[in-house]
Amino acid sequence: MEASLAQAPCETPLTLTRIVGRQLEAQLGRMGIYPGSCITRLDEEVALKTVRVRGPKGEVLLGGGMGGKVVAHLDDGRMVPLTELRPGETGHIEAVTGGVSLAETLAALGLVNDDRIEMLRVIPPMEYVAHVQGRGRIRLAEGMAAKILGRLGDMECQFANAQAGADFVVTRILGGERARRAIAALGLAVGDVLRLDHVAKAPSYRLSGGGRIVISSREGLRLFLRLDQADLVIVRWQAGETGAQGGAPQTTDTTSGDDRP
Repeated sequence: MEASLAQAPCETPLTLTRIVGRQLEAQLGRMGIYPGSCITRLDEEVALKTVRVRGPKGEVLLGGGMGGKVVAHLDDGRMVPLTELRPGETGHIEAVTGGVSLAETLAALGLVNDDRIEMLRVIPPMEYVAHVQGRGRIRLAEGMAAKILGRLGDMECQFANAQAGADFVVTRILGGERARRAIAALGLAVGDVLRLDHVAKAPSYRLSGGGRIVISSREGLRLFLRLDQADLVIVRWQAGETGAQGGAPQTTDTTSGDDRP
């Protein structure tokens, strides 16, 4: 049988037959996944984690949505998403499986392909409580705080790295259109002055609804794909060899999926 990866069964040997879209084909090819590759769609709940890593310009915080799309080539030869690294592991950025917006966001944070990185720690879901000058208090999830770039005195950094009680002047909102809209909905814009009050543990959550698909290659690479990306990967398998059944067929607009972070 042949179908998109989003419609393929889990825990069943799959042969990749084609990838629709040159950008995704190039991204996966860099990691050794191309037509003819044997892969498996994993039947597991994916809990994307926020991570703090050290890059060429210092410490950077990446929300799970970003970190899960950055593939690191570790010094021991393994290739895994940043969210799968253990504290202390080092390597370099091998590829980014998101679109242009994510690549631009990472570049603004000083992270590009082949940059050396070190995993510092995994961070539980947090919220940043801050005061907006002239408007009052707001609460930001760590993913939003990571996408707000600004100046703290003479230093440029993410709001996620801001010091409590110090004025933080917003200079840039990072991320794709969806992230920008979410931050704009809070009334935040370039030029605003924020002052971090405190950081608290956010209410626990679970990613549900099949928002991510995880695959593993024969070489041991484990990779997170969005549903719209999985729709672009066509696979085949032998009838009668299916394991756990994958999710129901998805109807997705694949023409603009690569532009989201």
